[in-house]
Amino acid sequence: MFDVIRDRSTRDELVFLCPQPGCNDQSGNRSVNLKNGKTNCWRCNRGGDFVAWAKFLGYEVTEEGNNQAVPLEQLDLTATRDQEVPLPIVQDVRLPKGFTYCHAKPKSIYTELIAEMAERKHLTIEELMEFKVGFTKDDPKWEPYAIFPVIEHGRVVYWQGRTYVDVPGESTKRFPNRTECPNSSKFWIYNIDELRSTRAEIAMAMESILNVLSMRRLLYELNITNVTPICIFKHYLSKPQARKLLEIPSLKEICLLYDHDATRSSWEKSPMLSARITITVAEMPPGPGGEKNDPNDDPGAAWTAFEQREVSTAISALRYKTVIERRRQEGPKKPIERAIPQHPLDNLNL
Repeated sequence: MFDVIRDRSTRDELVFLCPQPGCNDQSGNRSVNLKNGKTNCWRCNRGGDFVAWAKFLGYEVTEEGNNQAVPLEQLDLTATRDQEVPLPIVQDVRLPKGFTYCHAKPKSIYTELIAEMAERKHLTIEELMEFKVGFTKDDPKWEPYAIFPVIEHGRVVYWQGRTYVDVPGESTKRFPNRTECPNSSKFWIYNIDELRSTRAEIAMAMESILNVLSMRRLLYELNITNVTPICIFKHYLSKPQARKLLEIPSLKEICLLYDHDATRSSWEKSPMLSARITITVAEMPPGPGGEKNDPNDDPGAAWTAFEQREVSTAISALRYKTVIERRRQEGPKKPIERAIPQHPLDNLNL
């Protein structure tokens, strides 16, 4: 996982290139003591316990606490660094041919259709315009979609399409291919610039861009400034996304907020970044008739779920999996109000 400098390493100490963001080590300034498990870089001066430091950067630790000395000849010094952790250069990508911002054509029929979509999602066209939503009439592939640019450091780095006229049985979302956007959605976070600028302590991570806009409005109405909603496009953080969030000094917690169907994967795949940040999981309650509920339809329920969020640990994830399996054996699905006890060790049967 790391680029080890073999000729400078000994039985007691490994020397390798420092992957710390911003260090730009080219000669091998970081070392780890194989006897006490401590690491330090003479270039960026970041260090401490090696396992905690590696988890801070988003690396997965398979045997937690195993810091015993390992003979140098038993180590695989040919292994390369994890290819998912390095981040792509933030540079503009080309939007679909003929892309037009809605605010530039407020009277266009396409803007009117997107406004109707926003109304169905309990939003306004002005809110979508603020986030640079647009359309195209020149690209047949993207013509039926409202196009949401994903912006980082003021640059359009990615985009996502959302149908402005829903077709029963068909997906409402569309993602660009590698030809259109060289780097996939796992590298990007929707609304990350606002998270950086507000210096919020909590990031509320959701799957849908429209959910971000709905929660953003609710947080403004409640005058809550320490929480910023973001979209990570999936039910779990990728390593590049986790690394970007870890680089925000003010951030102390990431809450994964999804509907009931996605909560299980949230528990199972949420990264263990407790050395630097707290990961929590919140679950949207079902609708009045037991149907799938969405923050767009009920942002108040989403906020209640957020207030009842649970800290994600290996024990709590195991507990959640146990509850799901037991209920699956018992029969039809039942609404889960509190799948995890307040204390993760309560009633735990291993």
